[in-house]
Order: sequence, then C-alpha cells, then structure tokens
Amino acid sequence: MRTGPAASALSRRRLLGLGGAAGAAALLSACTATQAGSTGIAAADFVPSLDPPTGLEKRQLTVGYVPITCGTPIVTAAGLGVYEKYGLEVTLRRYTGWAELWIAFVAGELDATQMLAPMPLAIHHNFASGQRNLRLPFVTNTNGNGVTVARSLRGTVKGPEDFAGLRVGLPFDYSVHSLLMRDYLASGGLNPERDVDLRIMRPADMVTALAVGELDAFCLPDQFNQRAVAEGVGFIHLLTKDLWPDHPCCSFAVGEDFASANPNSYAALLSALADVSLWIDEPAHRAQTADLMAAGSALGMPKPVLQAVLTGKFADGTGRKRSVPDRIGFQPYPHESYGVWMLDAMNRGGLTGTQKFAQAADYSTAVRSVFDSRSAATVLDRLGGDTREHLSETVLGRTFDPRHPKKWSI
Repeated sequence: MRTGPAASALSRRRLLGLGGAAGAAALLSACTATQAGSTGIAAADFVPSLDPPTGLEKRQLTVGYVPITCGTPIVTAAGLGVYEKYGLEVTLRRYTGWAELWIAFVAGELDATQMLAPMPLAIHHNFASGQRNLRLPFVTNTNGNGVTVARSLRGTVKGPEDFAGLRVGLPFDYSVHSLLMRDYLASGGLNPERDVDLRIMRPADMVTALAVGELDAFCLPDQFNQRAVAEGVGFIHLLTKDLWPDHPCCSFAVGEDFASANPNSYAALLSALADVSLWIDEPAHRAQTADLMAAGSALGMPKPVLQAVLTGKFADGTGRKRSVPDRIGFQPYPHESYGVWMLDAMNRGGLTGTQKFAQAADYSTAVRSVFDSRSAATVLDRLGGDTREHLSETVLGRTFDPRHPKKWSI
C-alpha cells in the first residue's frame, strides 16, 4: 500500500532511475502520406486553413508522443502531411511511458512533446526530478478517458465506495487520471492512499494485468478501456467526462528555449496542430481519422477500437451499446481553470515538492507562467476555435471557481 509521501518519493525515484532506459524507449514513428492514402484520405486531401508563417528559423523539429488516442492531433498531422504544409519537417519520436518522455524532454532531446496535462506545470515549476522551462499552448484532447473494472466484479462495483481494497492502475502521478481518480474515491468516503491499492504502471501493460488478475481496475485513456471490453476482460464503469465534463487530458508542451529563439517556427507548429485538431473535432471526420490512425504504425491499435473511441459509438462491456459523441474532444484552448484545478489537486496530494500554494493569486501566477493562452488564441481565433475562458469547472458535481480554489473540497 502506497502512502502519500512515499508515493511522491517513489515517483521521483522512478524518474531518476529511468534515465538509462529513455533512449531505448524512443522509437521513430513512420507516419507518412502513403499510409494515409490507403485509408481513402491522403495528405493531398487536407487543405490548410491558414497561410504558413514566413521566415521560419528552424524547419526540422523533433516532437515526442506516447501511442494513445490522446495524441491523435500530433500523429494525424504527420499522417496527413500537415506539418509539411506549414513549412516544417517533423520527426515524431515515440515513447512507451511518461517517465521516459519526461527525462527526454528535460534533457533537451525534444523541441516539443505530448504530455499528460499536469506534467508541464510539474516540470516547469520543478515539483519533481528534472526541470525545463516550457510553454503549454494547447491541450491535445478533452475527455477521452474512463475507469474500467474487471469483468468478475460486475455487479459488485457500482460506486466509489466499492473500490475499497481493490488494486487500481494509474498511468502516472502527474496525470488527470490520478488526480481525478483520487478525488472520485474520496467522494465515496475512502482514503485513496490507505483504502485502495493504487499502482502506477505503463498504460500498455494494464489490459493484460487486468486479464491475469494483477489489477482489479484502471483509469486510462479510452483505447485501453475499449480494448478491455473487446477482449472480454472488463467493463467500463464510467467515463471520466461523467466526473468532469470537458476536462483536459493530455497537453502539448514546447521548450521555452525553442519557442523564444524560433517565434515563426513556433507559430507554424501551433498553426499546424490547431488546424488539424479542429478538423478532427468535426464529427464528419472522426471515422476518417480512425481509419488513418489504424493504418499507420504510430499507435498500433485495431481499427474497431479507434472507431469506438473517436466516434463515441461503443459497447461498454455490460451488454449495452452506447452513443457518446463527446467521448473525446479536440478543442485545444488551454483554459486557466484547467491549470488551477490541476495545481490545487497536486497541492492537496503532496505533489508540488517543497512548494505550497495558499492564495488564489499564487495559483493563477503559476498557471499563467506555463499556459501560453495568448499564442493559442492568436491561432485559434483565426480558425474559429473556442477561446472563451471558462469561468468555472464542474468537478464531481460541484462548482470549482478558479478565483477561489481553496473553497472547493471533496
């Protein structure tokens, strides 16, 4: 059983200890227009919505990602040649776990990368081992996650109180999955650290762990929830959107050194990702995106699983067929309220290192130093994206006011 301080220490030790494995975990992906063409949509079919920025200071960029549906815009932009259409030559580098990616980014091996949404705050503010100044201009997806429980526990696990004594897998301490799951468990009267066996594991290992009885449940991106259903080993207990509608999941982080030295290239990168994100967000393009992602090697997932996640039409493992159009979304604007909730959750969970946040202004300052809302709005306003700041969030049925974060509690 992991206690709060021990969990934080373990996470820091894990980050330090995986340095040698980071290089071996990084694999160049092969997202090409040829792969896209086999799905009925080719790079030539995507017409950029914006004129590419001129005077690019750096054209060859290295961008990291983890093979999950949360990184759909990053991978699709490669498959449809969107980066090239904005004047960039992007090499995608694939990582199997978040600690490996953290280490590679801090070491300067990546210009930009997909990250779990809380990670940029943790890295920039040096909450754990490894610091690098960065900017978070986008979230790569909203929603797109769920809690899956072993099939043998169907009828037994109905609410948060029923997780007492269970082994629950989480992808990383610095993840919305971990922060939100802990609050969900607490809402059922449980102490997440004492009453539940929380285990940090690589996402790719957890479906098998559920199948062989090493886990009783997990909270993960929806491809894994859907795989567990497809393989007959679990049922979807809930979608995390049911706990926090339109919550952030993953984000896009860019090194401050790269962004400040190459403003035109930074603008081109944001233009490419914003353009493809809003294209994917349209319901008419979801099935096409699933085809594209299944055809390439970047994610390595079967087409039915991707279609179920991206279209929101899926079986949940209980015999029901569900239609949830917003199961995953791709509106990338980084609302400050997202960051304040995550920072407050990390603060409450002992994940901010030696730093403590007591005043609302402390939260706002810390978030604004990382979230590059101005650059995001500059691009998204031209594309018709939604850049209206959220005045509040609804988490676990209660209103979270970012102006008064300390008033929200379980």
